[in-house]
Order: sequence, then C-alpha cells, then structure tokens
Amino acid sequence: MYQYNPKLHVKIWLSNNPNAFMNLENQIRLIEMREKNSNDTIHLVYESSLLTQTSVNALHEFCREHRINLIDANTIRPSLQTDNEKKLYQFYKDEICNLKMGGNLAVASDILRWLSPIFKNGTYTDFDFPIDTTNLPQLIPTEMPILLNIGSLRMGRKEFILANNDFVAIVDAIAAQNDIERVQRGLIARLSHYDTDFIERTEAELNEDSFINRYLLKFMKNRSESLYIAKSKEISPPDTSTSSLRIRKYINEVMADKNKFLDFNKIYPQETHEEVIKRLRKDLQIQLNLIKYLFFSKEYSLIKRILEKNDDKFLTYLMKKERDLYLKSIVVCTTGPIQISNALFHGYVVDANKFSKEIQPHSFNHYGLQKAFCSQNSIPLHENVLGMLKFLGVDEGELNDSSWLDSGKKLQSSRSKLLAARQKELALSLPTSFLKIKREVEENIQKIPQIPYRSFIRDKNHSKREDLELILNCFNQENEFSIIQFNNILVNIKNHKQDDCTQRLIKELKTLCHDALIFNLTKDKKIKLAHPSSQLPQSCPTPPIRKKIRGLSQYMHNLISWQK
Repeated sequence: MYQYNPKLHVKIWLSNNPNAFMNLENQIRLIEMREKNSNDTIHLVYESSLLTQTSVNALHEFCREHRINLIDANTIRPSLQTDNEKKLYQFYKDEICNLKMGGNLAVASDILRWLSPIFKNGTYTDFDFPIDTTNLPQLIPTEMPILLNIGSLRMGRKEFILANNDFVAIVDAIAAQNDIERVQRGLIARLSHYDTDFIERTEAELNEDSFINRYLLKFMKNRSESLYIAKSKEISPPDTSTSSLRIRKYINEVMADKNKFLDFNKIYPQETHEEVIKRLRKDLQIQLNLIKYLFFSKEYSLIKRILEKNDDKFLTYLMKKERDLYLKSIVVCTTGPIQISNALFHGYVVDANKFSKEIQPHSFNHYGLQKAFCSQNSIPLHENVLGMLKFLGVDEGELNDSSWLDSGKKLQSSRSKLLAARQKELALSLPTSFLKIKREVEENIQKIPQIPYRSFIRDKNHSKREDLELILNCFNQENEFSIIQFNNILVNIKNHKQDDCTQRLIKELKTLCHDALIFNLTKDKKIKLAHPSSQLPQSCPTPPIRKKIRGLSQYMHNLISWQK
C-alpha cells in the first residue's frame, strides 16, 4: 500500500495575456480553494516569459496575500532528472514559444504535470475542479502509486476506460517510475509524430459485442469530437511534417483562409469550390438525424440555422467550428486523456476482470475521493449506457472550461465580465457596509444597561458586551477591519448564546468577509472602511448583477453563494 496526501495541491496557469497573470474567474476559484482548504499547501505553476514584469509582480502579491507557493516553469530545467524529462521540457518550450504558429497552452500544461519538479509538489487538478479536503485525513492508503480521474462504461464482460488527466496524483514517484516513464515516452512519441488509433480500436471492440454496444458506437459517431479524431489522423501538411505542433499550425492556417479551407476539403484536385461547398452542406445536413435531435438538441438547432445561411456565413461558421474541433481532437490524442489511457493501459477497452484488478485502483473514485475533488468532467466507475449517454449529450462548457479553445474562451470571458462587474460594485459598497456594522456595534454596546447588583440579566449583558467588544476590536486604528482577527474571535464567542441582534451582526460580517476575500479586495486580510465622516445609505439592496451570475451555471451559483 502507498500513502497519499490529499492536502498538497498543484495548479497550472499559463497566461495568453502578458498583461494579466490570470483571468478573474480563476483568481476567484483559487481564492475560494484557499479559503475552503485553509491548512492545505497550494502550489501555482506559471511561466514568467509569458508575462510582463508588472504582471509577475502582481502575481507575487496575489500569492502572498493568499498563501500560495509559486513555481516558475521557466526555471525548472536544472531540476529535470532524466533525458525524457529534458526532451519533454523542450517540447514545452516549443509550445509556448510558438503560440501564433500552432503552439498550444493546453499541450504545454499537459506536459508540465508529468515532470518531476511539478508533480512532486502534490496533486494536479484543473481550475474547473472544485476542491474541499476538510473531511479527508492527512494520509490515505492507496493500492497504486499513481491516481487519475478514471471512470468506466460497463459493456457486458468488458469495460470502456474513461480516463482524464484533469486530476494527476503521483503518490509514490519511485514506485511509479515505470508508469511515469511510459507516459513520458508516449507523450514524446505523439508530439514528434501525431497519430491515433482510438476510433479504429474502439470500433473493433464495440462492433463485436451486443446490439447496445453497436448503438453506443453509432451514438459516439454522432459526437463531433469522435468524427474529428478520426479525421485528424488524415491531415497532411504540405511540408510532410507529422509533428503535432506542425499539424496544429497547418490547421490554424487552413481555418483562417476560405480558399485554403475549401482546398483542404477537396476530395480530388479538380473539384471546384462550389462543389466543395455543396458537399459540405450535404455532409452537415446528414448530421440532422434522430440521435442528434434527441441527445444533441442544441447542436441540432444550430446546424439547422447555419444551413439556412448564405455560403459566406456558412463557411465562416464551419471554419470556426472545425478549427476548434480539430485542435481539440489533436490535443486530447497528443498529450490529453486518450494518449494517457493508451500509454498507461495500452488501450481503451479491456476485460472487466482486468479492469477491476489493474485499472480501477488507479482511479480516485476507487477511494471515494470524488467527494473532495468534485469534477463535473468525471464518469463513475462501471457506468451504464444511459448514464454515458447523458454525459456525452451535454452542451459545450457544462463539464469543463476548455478555455484553450475559442468557444471556451468566449464562455469564460462572458462569466468573467459579470464577475468583474460584481467585483467593482463590491469595491465601492464594502467599505461603507463595514463602517455601518461598526457603528451598529458601537450603538449596541452603549445601549446595554448597567446593572449594579449581580443577577442573571447582568451576567447576560456582560457576556453580550464582551462579544460586541471583541467584534469592535477587529476594527483597528487605521480604519480597517481585520478578517483574521474576526475569524479568531469567532472561536471564542460561538459558544455563547447571542441575542438576535448580535447573531445578525455576526452573520452579516461573515458575508462581508467572504465577499471581500473571494473577490480579492483585501490586503493582508484587512479591508479599508469608508471614511468615518461618510454618510451611510438607508439600505443596500442586492444588485441585479448577482442574480445574473447565479444563473450562469451551477458552479457560478456555488461560487457566489459559497458557505460563509
């Protein structure tokens, strides 16, 4: 058995904006993770060469405020231990140095999580992976030295492996050395020469079994991702290069020029552009089948609308869509889940007995960890076909961010704009709200009557005065409120029975502290109050923007209404 420490964490964020170390949504997620897991160790990996010095300074200040340890990926080369790690690190550098020529930050991140200077620091998880380890012990016995986000689809006597690399825990690096090297060799092979046998091997396994399995295969083929995984291996750049980076560069070039796009889609050289457009329309029309209608209704409606557009708008849509789908397919088969499954388990469908003995113990689900590491992009072990169909039929952005794709960037940008509006509003309202609470506390202390003789009422008033004075002391001489001090006194006063008024004040302060922390409006866990001469508003109605944020998704609802 191996001993897994679930309280050591690694996050990786490689910014595509030199002037911003991280988007606001992920900043809020990281702060929330810190507040929920106050005693855990969190490492954040970044790449200094992608940022301005001002952004690097802002990042250091952010991490100092929230007790997060920084690792600059630009400095880890001397710590690499093997030739394969050095080769992978060079591939990583190729990705981040060629972002306008096929380089991809998702591929770069995929590489980093399998390098020892990174994985030795704890469990890697994606940013869209809410974490709460408060109910977990310090060490958990595991049967395997590597844990991943693994589920499976039960198909009679076989199991379809559904592995994801959004959770990677190297429990024991020495014991896992052979597995780590196998993954690293697989990544190097696919980065050097792009190829995938996922569709062919999956079809072979599913076709030979039951009617249900063949139906599932038909369903999977209706997923755009499956179609483009198959198509991606047929891409042949003009220079005959087969590296994953070069193929992605070629796809970017093709999808940015209508003539190149139409030439790319020719079946034979003599086919005219008009004939290509007609055939592409027909191919899209064929996708409007019953399965698409029942399980991919949003995509079904979109295809119907696009087919009604003129040729120019039709091509614009198709180019954007195909760019994302090709890139997504190439990435998942180069360094993502499909490649990891192939490297570690030599395939995608195995005998049920073998799965239970050799693969299931690699899954965090096997140890009940999915309750603490709450990925939406996780399928249970031994899932049935119905559950799998529900999973496959979700819309873009429901399970994960995919922020490295254009479609994912747009969704995250829309969420971040709403969060930025909320942050701006709180920056204006919180100083006044804290000042209002301070004045209420002072007034309540003054209202407590002095009773000269010993009695139950005097003792009760004395306890109330003590609690209110403890709260008042959290407001310092610099006109600030100390959240750390407030959290400390809560331990002392929570055993006292407060009246309704004191309970309300404490509840309001908890809410204000939560908002100030999560929206990164504190410095040294303190927040400035409005000037004492400020005139307080009569009421502070909840602004409509909050409702909009709640409606974005369940995750956003949980984020804003997180337990204080």
